Amino acid sequence: MESTELGKQSTLFPEVGTFTEYEQPLNERVRNCLRLEHLFATIQDGCKGGSQWSARAAIVGMLEASDMLARTDIKGDLIKELDRHSSKISRFNDNPKVDQETLGSVLATVQALLIKLKSSDCHPGEIIRTDELINQVRQRISIPGGSCNFDLPAFHHWLSKSPDLRADQFQHWIADLLVIEQAVALVLQMLRQSAPPRCIPVENGFFQQQLDPGIRYQLIRVSIADNLGVFPEISGGKHRFVIRFLRQPHTVGRPTPARESLSFDLQCCGI
Repeated sequence: MESTELGKQSTLFPEVGTFTEYEQPLNERVRNCLRLEHLFATIQDGCKGGSQWSARAAIVGMLEASDMLARTDIKGDLIKELDRHSSKISRFNDNPKVDQETLGSVLATVQALLIKLKSSDCHPGEIIRTDELINQVRQRISIPGGSCNFDLPAFHHWLSKSPDLRADQFQHWIADLLVIEQAVALVLQMLRQSAPPRCIPVENGFFQQQLDPGIRYQLIRVSIADNLGVFPEISGGKHRFVIRFLRQPHTVGRPTPARESLSFDLQCCGI
C-alpha cells in the first residue's frame, strides 16, 4: 500500500521521496482482516465509480466478501479481538501519561461496535445471499467470461440503469456489511498504531529478528523508499520473521535478491 505516514527514514532522509508499505500478518485473524480490508476497498471504489465496469468490480468484491463471511466466523473473531482490545485499553484509565479524552473516544467506538456485532439482528452478508440477481451473477462469475450480456440479460439490464440508481442499490446490498467493515478498520488501525517505526539498516538485502514471546505480535510492517527499486518478501511466525529484499526490473524475469546495503522502516505490531 502507498505510505501515508512519515516514518523515520522520511524524517532523516527527506530526499528519498515516496514510500510503499508492505504488511505480513502473523496469524489467521489478522490475515482475514487484511483480506476483508482489501475487498471493502474494492467495493467502495467500485460503488463510487460511474461506469458499468466499476459496478462489476464492486459486485465481485461483494461476492468474495460474502463467501469469506460464510466460510469463517469473522464476526466471532472480531468480537473476540475487540473485547481483547477493550480490556487492554481500559488498563490505561486514569494514567496521567495517556490522553483520557482520546482514550474515552476509542473505548466508546469499540463498545458501540461490540453492541452491534453481538446483536441478534446482526447477520452480515445476508442481504447479498438472499438477492436473486446477485445469486445469478454468483453462479456465473467463476466461469471465464460467464457474466457476458447474453449469459445474464437481467444483470445487463441492471447495469444499464443510471449510476445514481446503481449507487442506491449498492447501499442496500452492503448495509449489513458496514459493521464488519467498520470493525475491521478499527482493529487494523489500532494494530498499525501500536508500534512506532524504526529505521533499520541491512546488508546484502537480508534481515531477520527474533520476537519477544511475551508480546502478542500480529503484524509486521515494512516501509521502503520507492527509488531503491526493491520490494520485501516477508515470512514469519510468532517466534521470528525474515525479510528478503528483491528486485524485478522486468516482469518477464523472476525476482532476484538485492545484494546491496539499504535501510527501511520496520514496525512489529501487537496489542
